[in-house]
Amino acid sequence: MYRIVDASLILLYDANPLQNVSYDREKLWYASGVGDAGMMTYVDFLKKVPLFSELDDEELQQIATVVREQHYKKHTTIVHVEDPGNALYILKSGLVKVTIEDRDGYEMILRILYPTDFFGDMSLLDGEPRSATVTTQEPSEVLTVSRDHFLHIIEKSPKILLKMTALLSKRLRKANELIHSLAFFDVYGKVARTLLNLASERGRVTEQGTVIDMRLTQQELAELAGMTRETMARTLREFQQAGCIRVEAGVISILAVDMLRREVRQA
Repeated sequence: MYRIVDASLILLYDANPLQNVSYDREKLWYASGVGDAGMMTYVDFLKKVPLFSELDDEELQQIATVVREQHYKKHTTIVHVEDPGNALYILKSGLVKVTIEDRDGYEMILRILYPTDFFGDMSLLDGEPRSATVTTQEPSEVLTVSRDHFLHIIEKSPKILLKMTALLSKRLRKANELIHSLAFFDVYGKVARTLLNLASERGRVTEQGTVIDMRLTQQELAELAGMTRETMARTLREFQQAGCIRVEAGVISILAVDMLRREVRQA
């Protein structure tokens, strides 16, 4: 049985075993270790995945029967840009980053993904090569659904794809917002947007403010915001001096959310 760490790519069919990857083709159950249930099926987990939130149990079962699971060590590349697009990936536990590089090797982080997040959805529909590289930031468990299996399912149940469309459209809107901020925001707006997004995804509200429950280096923050590390460091210092944020032992706390929102509006 697989131990579930947090709730949330899996086996590419007939893929060769790698030293830093472990997987099991057959087990469809894993131990949740949570509450009295004791066991959780893939159907239970898929209910928590935003992409499948509108699917009923029968539709989820169709997806669950073709799911496979794969485990990755920290700093393992799951997919490379331009790899064949033949599967959807769902993060079951761990943390991954989605990145692109320019010709000079400068890396930009497009997104940090958390359990129940997914990637590979574009390739699932159009079969085109991967548009970005995805790498684990910590040991991660990933589920995958092959494109062939998915197409077979929606041929029988086309309503599944219709139900998924709203969430895919929402992701496209967020991508457009990212492009807009990279093109037009000043450095303060870019940093403010990055911090607000992280707070929305991994924020923990306390009496003092919102703590971003993850440690990112200034280089990683810079790659998320689309700037140099030096510019990120200078902007964070200015935000601290203004009483907007606090940085302690690499953990960022947002003390004045309204100030960050104002920076985004004025950018």
